[in-house]
Amino acid sequence: MRTGVAFIGFLLTTQAFAQAGFPPPPPKVSPAAGVIDMHVHSHPDVFGRNMDDIDVAQLAKSKGMRGILLKNHVAETASRAALVMKVVPGIEVWGGVVLNKAVGGINPDAVEWMHRTYGGRGKVVWLPTFESDKHVKTLAKPDARGLVVAPGGQVTPEMEAILKIVARENLVLATGHVHPEEIIAVVRRGRELGVKNFLITHGLTNVPGLTMAQAKQVVDMGAVIEVCFLQFRAGPNAPLAFLTHWTQINAKNVAQAVKTLGAQGLVISSDLGQTGNMTHPDGIEIAIAEMKREGISDGDIDIMMRKNPARLLGLSN
Repeated sequence: MRTGVAFIGFLLTTQAFAQAGFPPPPPKVSPAAGVIDMHVHSHPDVFGRNMDDIDVAQLAKSKGMRGILLKNHVAETASRAALVMKVVPGIEVWGGVVLNKAVGGINPDAVEWMHRTYGGRGKVVWLPTFESDKHVKTLAKPDARGLVVAPGGQVTPEMEAILKIVARENLVLATGHVHPEEIIAVVRRGRELGVKNFLITHGLTNVPGLTMAQAKQVVDMGAVIEVCFLQFRAGPNAPLAFLTHWTQINAKNVAQAVKTLGAQGLVISSDLGQTGNMTHPDGIEIAIAEMKREGISDGDIDIMMRKNPARLLGLSN
């Protein structure tokens, strides 16, 4: 009898039992391993962020991620990326510039100086975001006027000059928050000028709001449509107030996009970093889990989160 009691006591003290109401144990290898997050917000910034550049890089490295791309709406991030690479070796960190008014708007000089910045980490040029005409008309006032890059379907001289720099330096042209018609015009003209890498910034949510037909049109011209995990959590019931202004594009929408556009035409990134939100690697891990539940294969996830970002940034697969 004592032996039996002792054995039960041994089991109770040594066996790991499943616990209700707690998260699962961490995986031996993070699902985010090898992923390049093409849309990372972090401090220093003018908007509320939950961690700084170094925090993000350290956490991403600890998860085995291959790289991160720092994005800031008002300042270039090429210089920051170069410094972070020195502080956190062993992970690729990239930067770029968003063409909002703080850098002169549609300003070729801002692009020229960004890509020349020490360290060679400046790789991406985003078209205007919160100051674009599409953004202010959609999220501010319908009669507001913002920055444009291709009114009437014709790129402006300044935009043409920027496309020539992007082509010459083999940079990535990300389309920001401009109108769908402008995106199509910029991709078409950029392709004529020799631009090889186009990333259509969260293309399927309400800003910019491409239809699937428009998305297919630009993918057929060589562009890649970005879908951000942040938009998985958007919509009228979003947990954070600012996300209620955005249309939800979730894993089910990604599954539909894979069928229509193919995984080669998509990139999945986080767009995280906001105060009150989860960390970037956590978002990447959750995005992968939700996409797998929708039947998206590991192979397609690998293309959308590892291979396509690597190709855009000029890294070997």
